[in-house]
Amino acid sequence: MKRTGFTLIELLVAVAIISILAAIAVPNFLAAQTRSKVSRAKADMAFIRTALESYAVDEGSYPLLAGGIGLSGALITLTKPRQYITDVPRDVFQDESNYHYLAPGKLPTLRKDGWGDWILASAGPDRAVATTFSGGTIYDPTNGTVSPGDIIFTQITAEETQLASAE
Repeated sequence: MKRTGFTLIELLVAVAIISILAAIAVPNFLAAQTRSKVSRAKADMAFIRTALESYAVDEGSYPLLAGGIGLSGALITLTKPRQYITDVPRDVFQDESNYHYLAPGKLPTLRKDGWGDWILASAGPDRAVATTFSGGTIYDPTNGTVSPGDIIFTQITAEETQLASAE
């Protein structure tokens, strides 16, 4: 009588092949997930940038930080009494926190550093926010999945910064 089924060697080869495929696929999946979160953070911050600029057109200045409400508290003014955005998006890298916003007014240090009148930051894949925005590391996707640095948006675009440094 002939028995049907797989031999132990065949099963071990199949498990080895599946393990090799998983070892290749998992890091690629994690990198794709990080790229997706970075894209989402940039889209959210571009949305907030539009709301900040609309607020500045109507009010004549950007929302300034008020005492005791933290780095993201001033963004609440974009939701009421006039509604520039319905809700302040949460940082995709820090689920319990909003994007970090700093607008100390028209301080010359922000202009000198090329940041403009406000800075908006996401923690980035390393999930750690720099305590200062000047001299901090800016996220660079070429440094790997868990690259250090924050994702930064400012009032001054990269093109304007390059033009200012060329002058």
